[in-house]
Amino acid sequence: MTIRLVTDSTADLPEEWLRDFGITVVDLHLVEEDGVPVSTSAATPDEIAEVYEELLADPDCTGVVSVHLSRELSRTWQSAADASTRFGGRVLVVDSQGAGMAFGAVVAQCAWAAARGLGLSATYELAERLCRGASTFAAVESLDSLRRGGRISAVAAIFGGALSMRPIIILRGGTIDLAAKARTTTKAHQKIRSLLREELSKGDVLVAVHHHRSPERAEDMAAEIRKETTFPERVRIVEFDEVLGWHLGDGAVGVSVTGLHDTEFPIPGVSPQAEA
Repeated sequence: MTIRLVTDSTADLPEEWLRDFGITVVDLHLVEEDGVPVSTSAATPDEIAEVYEELLADPDCTGVVSVHLSRELSRTWQSAADASTRFGGRVLVVDSQGAGMAFGAVVAQCAWAAARGLGLSATYELAERLCRGASTFAAVESLDSLRRGGRISAVAAIFGGALSMRPIIILRGGTIDLAAKARTTTKAHQKIRSLLREELSKGDVLVAVHHHRSPERAEDMAAEIRKETTFPERVRIVEFDEVLGWHLGDGAVGVSVTGLHDTEFPIPGVSPQAEA
């Protein structure tokens, strides 16, 4: 008997992680007008309920843990919560309070633990605990995209754009805050690495370097982080999905840090040397 994990596309999980851990993904979408993205669209309760129904139709599946983008950033969590009421307690829904691999790495670890026999309630509790400890720092070229999408206030956007500053944001506990600013992109990335030192010192963690249309910057960031850690094999490069990328804007680079529940957790993918 197995517990299955469901998440959404903003978890930014690499294909090999989805395959290796048997994770099901519900897609979020960009909404376009005349071929131009103008907003984003959450999954609906019916769409998510269909996914749950299909998984639970398998006699081997005894329950589902569904982990989603912060409820402060999307209605997808609410849709999942609404859908879960149709299944008599067999589906438990987690508000990740995060985005990207900050919670994608949680989903992967929970799927692995569930495949090794962890039950429904214990898998849910593990997801809740790991999500609470995760965080994401990101350097964006401006806050215009976040303000356009209603994810940060106009006052913060004005502050972030002052004197051509590069804003650095932090996503933790479900909300986006302005953590720092820098005069250049290079300085912003240095600031992120400085802010990360406390996170990396907490113990065993998984690190994801995200980017939106800026692979060279992400590779540079990952290379520097690997030099500063004793676990370079746990630092992966992952591109933001189209929804998060639209909110953050071109050139954005972010770093997510998520606690590692079990050091035996197998990390799929290529070696750091091959990836870099």
